[in-house]
Amino acid sequence: MMHRCWMLSVGPWAALSCAVVLLGATACTDSAAVATVDAAAVDAAVDGDATVADSPVDTGLSLDVPSADLGADLGADDVTAAVDAAPATCSAAQLAACDDGLDCTEDSCTQPYAVCAWKLKANTCLIGGVCVAAGAAKAGNGCSVCQPEKATQAWSLASETTPCTAATACTFNNHCAADGSCVGDAVVCDDGNPCTSDACDPQKGCTYPPLSGGTSCNDDNACTTADACQLPVGVAPFCQGLAIGSCSDSNPCTDDACDPAQGCTHTDNSAPCSDGDACTAGDLCTAGVCVAGAAANCDDGNNCTLEVCDKSAGCYHLPTKSPCCIGATSICDDNQPCTTDDCDPQTGGCSHVNNIAPCADGNACTGSDVCSSGACKGTVISCDDKNPCTTDACAPATGCVHTPADGAACDDGNACTSGDVCKSAVCAGSGACACVPSFAKQASKLTSLQIGNGGKPGEGLDVDGSAATCAPAGCSAGIDNELGSLAGLVNPQLLTAVDKGSVVLVLEYKDFKQGPISLALYQGALDPSNPACAMQTETCSYLVSKSMVNSQTCQPMVALNGTLTGNALSAGGKGTSFPFSLPLQGGVSLNITIFNAKIVGTVALAGGVPTTLDAILGGAVPKDSLMAAIDALPDQGLPLPKDSLKALLDNLVSNDIDTNGDGQLDAASIGFKIKGIAAVIVGEQ
Repeated sequence: MMHRCWMLSVGPWAALSCAVVLLGATACTDSAAVATVDAAAVDAAVDGDATVADSPVDTGLSLDVPSADLGADLGADDVTAAVDAAPATCSAAQLAACDDGLDCTEDSCTQPYAVCAWKLKANTCLIGGVCVAAGAAKAGNGCSVCQPEKATQAWSLASETTPCTAATACTFNNHCAADGSCVGDAVVCDDGNPCTSDACDPQKGCTYPPLSGGTSCNDDNACTTADACQLPVGVAPFCQGLAIGSCSDSNPCTDDACDPAQGCTHTDNSAPCSDGDACTAGDLCTAGVCVAGAAANCDDGNNCTLEVCDKSAGCYHLPTKSPCCIGATSICDDNQPCTTDDCDPQTGGCSHVNNIAPCADGNACTGSDVCSSGACKGTVISCDDKNPCTTDACAPATGCVHTPADGAACDDGNACTSGDVCKSAVCAGSGACACVPSFAKQASKLTSLQIGNGGKPGEGLDVDGSAATCAPAGCSAGIDNELGSLAGLVNPQLLTAVDKGSVVLVLEYKDFKQGPISLALYQGALDPSNPACAMQTETCSYLVSKSMVNSQTCQPMVALNGTLTGNALSAGGKGTSFPFSLPLQGGVSLNITIFNAKIVGTVALAGGVPTTLDAILGGAVPKDSLMAAIDALPDQGLPLPKDSLKALLDNLVSNDIDTNGDGQLDAASIGFKIKGIAAVIVGEQ
């Protein structure tokens, strides 16, 4: 609807003010009493007839003039005179008086009578006296919009597919509903942690406050019981249970284990066993059952005994009646190991034939003793221990004897010493070199270091070299990382320490080439001459710790020999050890030594120079040494009390690696995921 208001200024009349009530009646007034002009008279004065409908004023026109000025109703002649005197166009002042102050209306002024008109612009609405562009939404309500084709004076409801912003953070895919409200799908808050309460706050969205310590939970591990929430300081809460203990089914023909997903498992094996019959030997497990082997051999090689076997007692021997025997002893036994004795049961006659059987000549200075021509003879052994500071000899009763040759001149192999002499079987001289180590140009600074999550590819290495074994439970592909169960406790502090520079590890490529390669691993610090260098992204220079370099030989304390094939790197292994300080909460560090340390991964090359490193550092840490390292920690500043840390370690970690080859599992495997960028070693700190 078009809304118009006209203002007429005639002759000497006082100026009129126009009050516009859009969407309603329009009146032009001043503060004085007014007289009403007959509309037909105005129309007749303008176009010569009295038909109001064809007047440019149309219906709804009120001309209010002060009665004090007119004194009586204005007649047609007076209006005609006023019109004749009016200008043909509105003056600038008259046009300015028509400005309603709204951007969404077109203001105009027409003659005669200086009539103001206001027209709403296209693609706009005027709602509550405020201009709104087409498609614009009501503040705080995206589902009420200006749609001029529907209404220009009121808000229209948006379509139900229109996106909107809900007043709550607990919905998504928000859109307008048929009733004009903003609705959406409910946000599902689930962080997958059984030790947090999942909730949605209308202002903040998902929140996960921790449950109380000791709250019953499920750690999804069928090998634990009495699962309860743990709340260590500085670490996300986690669910942990106690190991269920033994899964033994008392069957030697099954391998008993515990699978986190299934619980106790009992896998058939083919191990040696005993079927309970002492008269069988070589019994083997088959399909979970012990199957009897061959009959036991009870032959003692004595012709004067009768072999008997009892299922319970096994073999025993009864003397036989023979002219060749006295009880269970042969009358022909000459007690010589190098003769084979025989007896003729018909005559009782004896015979003795030389043999070539192994024997013992009773001389500790011979070896590989064997019978020859009726006598036991051995080969003289060498007692040379390759030590110039011992005198080597052999005593037939005890074997080799190495007597210290104190005072004898010798050579300790160190060109920096003099007056070398033997003392307590060791060659040593006096003096030392002023050792100044040199470092290779190629090196990598580790920018990320974290314990891998369990024994799976990409999280650890095959530390024991056996694809048939892996650790911990749930592992695969022979990957050993028993200490991976501590990743959640250690990694946050470890990653922060590397990022902030409190832990700096540098890998030196001492002989960088394709094929055989030698590496060295150091702990160090940023070179103070370039303190502004960004260690995590830029190639910086570093100083390595003097404790990581042998002061006598200038050789690295941690050397890893291996190969580089293309981009593939493999170095270290059995015999390589690496001392390392594992950071815990509060600036406290756990000092450990990683044995059989090995690095396997890839090195990106640019112009034959290493740029980035992506690898696994694996090895083993004796559980006993971990316990001792925890005991050495201070009582304050730990994520858990020391007794709790040891209990946690005892429950979660078992030794799975034999580091010294004695057949005993003496250390727990560990795997670190490492990444590095190019670096330069410039000296020692």
